[in-house]
Amino acid sequence: MFSKEWFVYVFGRWILLSGIAGAIMQVIIADKIGIPTFPAFLLNQLILASVFWYVDKYIFQRHFSAVKQIFKFPRVRGHFTQEHQFSKISEEYQEFADAYKKDPENHDKWLHEFLDLAHAVEMTERVLREKGADVNGEFYRIIQQNKAKGLYETGD
Repeated sequence: MFSKEWFVYVFGRWILLSGIAGAIMQVIIADKIGIPTFPAFLLNQLILASVFWYVDKYIFQRHFSAVKQIFKFPRVRGHFTQEHQFSKISEEYQEFADAYKKDPENHDKWLHEFLDLAHAVEMTERVLREKGADVNGEFYRIIQQNKAKGLYETGD
């Protein structure tokens, strides 16, 4: 919770931007324009909420919508290298491909192998994160590129 990113958000976004902007807006609305304190506060909050809606939407889109770090499978015990994971993905893909080719229309025949492949890919993501790779940043870049190409459903 108390990461560098958290401190930047709390002090940069909340204290600096909201706090100082809120205080300045309050002075302008209440003292300069002459609106009574309580209505000035409500107007201040409405204006700031309208602005920070877009700021927060940008911030949280990246962290809680587009690039959730929620894993479906438990972490496999042990320490794994990228080379090990590459081999594991290759092995699981081959098993999936073989099962799929036998009966593509019957997902009961290849679903297990497909999910094993997904597990291997997910485990590789964990290994990369543990090694300090900016997986979230790369997810975000891919999503932005695909949005620019019009690949996603509208409304996302």
